[in-house]
Amino acid sequence: MKAAPLLKRMAEIYLVEMDLVPVYVEYFDITLVPATVFFFNAQHMKVDCGTPDHSKFIGPFSSVQDVIDLVETLYRAALHGKVIVRCPFERSHIPQYTLLYTEQ
Repeated sequence: MKAAPLLKRMAEIYLVEMDLVPVYVEYFDITLVPATVFFFNAQHMKVDCGTPDHSKFIGPFSSVQDVIDLVETLYRAALHGKVIVRCPFERSHIPQYTLLYTEQ
């Protein structure tokens, strides 16, 4: 990821294959890919992007700067003991999706 060297003082970024961690895929309800989940000192951090799901950021980031802004916002909030933050970039940069439910 291009942002990793720029964020090395605030964050470590890992790419995880979903097939290798089915417990976490189920726990965080990761059904749309890509999905980004954030942690700070083993504490799950949530992001309010104006979407129904605050437990993760769903979809691709529009730019490297968006990633940097979000990680910096999460880092600063976590240092103050907060576990949820409002997304720092414009709503137009947030991927929109519709939750579809099927009866089984």
